[in-house]
Amino acid sequence: MSYIEVKNVSFSYEEEQQENKTVLDNVSLSIEKGEFVAILGRNGSGKSTLAKLLNMILVPNEGQIYIDGINITEDASDELMLKVRKKIGMVFQNPDNQIFATIVEEDVAFGPENLGIESAEIRRRVDEALATVDMSAYARHAPHKLSGGQKQRVAIAGVLAMDSECIIF
Repeated sequence: MSYIEVKNVSFSYEEEQQENKTVLDNVSLSIEKGEFVAILGRNGSGKSTLAKLLNMILVPNEGQIYIDGINITEDASDELMLKVRKKIGMVFQNPDNQIFATIVEEDVAFGPENLGIESAEIRRRVDEALATVDMSAYARHAPHKLSGGQKQRVAIAGVLAMDSECIIF
């Protein structure tokens, strides 16, 4: 089985006073570990919806999704969600939807702290992630004072610090 396996997945958003809006209809795909995949399409074609399904932000109406052999559509428990989000990191299109701490390094440390990682390892991960995205000089800065591109790099650093097996952009 592939690292990510999507089988016959459909998803519709509920629309008030209208029929549900189907965004994904019977979608299947396989992604191997270490593979780079780009999903292209116009606005509204379901790219972000698919990403949210893979990270358990949304749940499909139909079909199955497997992450590293685990069926994530059978059980939406907090325990499974945490397990999946350790494996699959997600960088949102708008970094303002992802950054919330008052200091850059605190924001990057948030994920590893919530995983219960020890302080010394968090410090190492934060420093390494900020260096990787060339933002070490901004570690003590307020994120809201950064440019859009700098905020995007901080959001990426936050996911890198989680040490996820897969990152969805």
